[in-house]
Amino acid sequence: MGYTWLGMQKLTWEEVLQRHEKGELAGCFRLYDDNSEAMIDRGYDFAGDILAHHKKGGEFGEDIDTVDLELADGKKITAPAVVDVSALGCMDELEYELWHVIEDYMVQFGIRTQDDEPDWATVKAVQESILTAFTDAGVNFKFGYEERVAQAIKQARKDGEKV
Repeated sequence: MGYTWLGMQKLTWEEVLQRHEKGELAGCFRLYDDNSEAMIDRGYDFAGDILAHHKKGGEFGEDIDTVDLELADGKKITAPAVVDVSALGCMDELEYELWHVIEDYMVQFGIRTQDDEPDWATVKAVQESILTAFTDAGVNFKFGYEERVAQAIKQARKDGEKV
């Protein structure tokens, strides 16, 4: 599945090479599939440490700013200063997992579905409640659609000028 912690921004291989050439790779991280990482120190061996990790399919990243927040009942959390949800890609797997949690609740109440299809409206409602709890705590979500909407408006204006 790969490295998924949102407190780390992944670097492309080109960015790794550029940082190496500029002497700026130290302090970045080698990322592992089990969500662990290892900081690259100043004395790294490019061929032995960096290139070998890359050839094994390893990824690289750098820390991003985080903020300490508090949920409604006082539970302390740490979140990226900006959570870029669009960077997660497709959330289908997470939504299916959420449906299974909802099914577990139904079983406890003696409720069962009459087919195997998830009820997406229920999943979206629960998901919205989760996001609202985090937003109320101060998590700053960026959903990516803001950029798509801005681009669509820009394109519509451009197309309108052509008419």
